[in-house]
Amino acid sequence: MMAVGALLRDLETTMGNGTGHERELMIANLTDLFLATASQMDEEQIGVFDVVIGRLSRAIELRARMELAERLAPIPNAPPAVVRPLALDEIAVARPVLLRSPRLSDQDLVAVSAAKGRDHMLAISERPHLRESVTDFLILRGGRVVTHAVAANRTARFSRHGMGVLVMRAGQDEVLQATLGQRGDLPAELAEQLMALAKLAARRRLDRAVRPGFAKAVEHAVERGAEAVAAAKAVPVELASLGLALAEVRALQAAGHLDEAQLREAAREAKLEHAICGFGLLAGLSLPAAEQTLMGPDREAVLLVSRALDWSWETTAALISLRRDLGKSDAALERAQQSFQQIGRSTAERVLGFLKARDAAP
Repeated sequence: MMAVGALLRDLETTMGNGTGHERELMIANLTDLFLATASQMDEEQIGVFDVVIGRLSRAIELRARMELAERLAPIPNAPPAVVRPLALDEIAVARPVLLRSPRLSDQDLVAVSAAKGRDHMLAISERPHLRESVTDFLILRGGRVVTHAVAANRTARFSRHGMGVLVMRAGQDEVLQATLGQRGDLPAELAEQLMALAKLAARRRLDRAVRPGFAKAVEHAVERGAEAVAAAKAVPVELASLGLALAEVRALQAAGHLDEAQLREAAREAKLEHAICGFGLLAGLSLPAAEQTLMGPDREAVLLVSRALDWSWETTAALISLRRDLGKSDAALERAQQSFQQIGRSTAERVLGFLKARDAAP
């Protein structure tokens, strides 16, 4: 470890006064040294590289971070505090570690899926030997493209519930039907359902061919559905009222009275601005991030944050009730409660940590 000591002595100088090229050269040298000795290192020694490489990696350009990710991705004992931020970086950086890094746990993969977008989930969906907790989350949150990708991953494993959701969605998705039909791990009863769906799809195609007017009727139905979705927009938040609400909520916080009960009461009284402000302050999120979590298109985000903060279902249901597209339906609330109860606390806490990190990033 003498070479590490020499490099560590140069670190402060390079961080304080070095050029971008000098920082890239130092991280390349450190990575070379790590890769040459990784198999003999214990966790304490790896921790040294974790700190140093992690600090340098935040100060280098995109190209250098891409190279670092490629080099560390296949290493079983790569510095974990370096690999995780790389997994949350731009997809050009994140993709190698999301695809191959053994250092990323199932919880890490779920947290990245929750914190980032479709590109990151697509990379995860191609990862070999995905386990049930990850595939369940990708199916729940990934959308059609991600669902197709994870269903096509032959080494991925699925829970009974996750596979059931895939078969259910295949009823309206013939491409997904074909993908699932090529898997060898469908339970017998779900294979029968898939066969029935395939026959129904064939009959629909025949029906459309025999009765051309049917296609026009479907087109009108889709248009009506799109109009209904457009009508279900989130309640707009006025900046002036938000400012007044923030002042009142901060006063409550200063007096030590801002807590879960206060937030639940504001939500039940449909005080949207007060709820957003209270939610943000209690969760440690900025107001834009709090509004996006409560009212944005990701319906599961509020469930994850509530679970991370150990709030009750009553509080969570009150927050959901602020939404027009979800909170007014008993069936939707029942599904949300089931999802809320199934979310692991540790996973939710990790997701909230990533949301805070993303919120704080420049």
